[in-house]
Amino acid sequence: MKAILAATLTAIAALWGVPANAQSSDYPNKPIRIVVPFAPGGGTDLTARIVGDALSKAWGQSVIVDNRPGASSQIGIDFVAKSPPDGYTLLWASSDGISILPAVKPTVPYKIPDGFEFVSTFAAYPLILAVNAKLPIKNMKEFVEYAKAHPGQMNYSSSGAGGGGHLLPAYIAKEIGVEMNHVPYDSGAQTVVAVAGGHADFGTAAPSSTAPYVEGGTVRAIATTGKGRTSLLPSVPTMAEEGYPQFTEDLFYGMFAPAGTPADIVAKLRDGVQAVLKQQATVDRLHTMGLEPLGLTGNDYKQFVVNDLKRWGDIAKAIDFKLR
Repeated sequence: MKAILAATLTAIAALWGVPANAQSSDYPNKPIRIVVPFAPGGGTDLTARIVGDALSKAWGQSVIVDNRPGASSQIGIDFVAKSPPDGYTLLWASSDGISILPAVKPTVPYKIPDGFEFVSTFAAYPLILAVNAKLPIKNMKEFVEYAKAHPGQMNYSSSGAGGGGHLLPAYIAKEIGVEMNHVPYDSGAQTVVAVAGGHADFGTAAPSSTAPYVEGGTVRAIATTGKGRTSLLPSVPTMAEEGYPQFTEDLFYGMFAPAGTPADIVAKLRDGVQAVLKQQATVDRLHTMGLEPLGLTGNDYKQFVVNDLKRWGDIAKAIDFKLR
């Protein structure tokens, strides 16, 4: 039956003098939507807009960033997974919902890696552990001492339950043997706002979300989880430098398309993101945000995510961390 239908469609296309693959070959011929599963203002949103603006200019077609926060990024990610695989609804996500949440919550409604086509990564970034500036904490030693002196009293904010900003502090708490309380929000930007306003004692978020509040004096950056110091906050030591190499973790931002999206459309999207990434102006802008360019595509991207999923799964298992 499928063969008959395909032949019929091809015949109809031929009668009208239109190639059977016209829908792919003239892509894009209408506005593209890039879904960001977080509220505006965080690193995921900011990087999505860099790419969206560049693709819009290059292709002469509107590229709209559609923020769909909620359920620790599950709402936006699942929306894309269930969207038509035609290249007009795409996902711009971070490690949080792609390789961390699925590692600790097997009931997420989408499947990694089977639910998506892996278009391209864009940037890698660390998390910055930042505390409210009024607390007497200036380094990891003082952080641990303060936490142990206030068991069960420290609150930490994150961009959602089950993301890196939740799992990493839970890992820290387990390692130092102190209970802490999690307060979830809908973006990295909101994570830091909560710390700055005293609604949380500390939080972990991307450098781009954290730096303005460090400069404003309302939060104090204690350490970065990156393998090296970040260019945006160069005076902030790494976790390894502070004596905690086990907390070294870099996350990523990247583009995905629903599984089944035609290969030529995926290729055009991949080439589009890669072209943006190769521009020196983009590299410079990423550095001003504390990000490092990361241009994995296709199977390399997919394997990277699978390995990352296993890494976070191992951490969750080691500290008996689960979400229902």
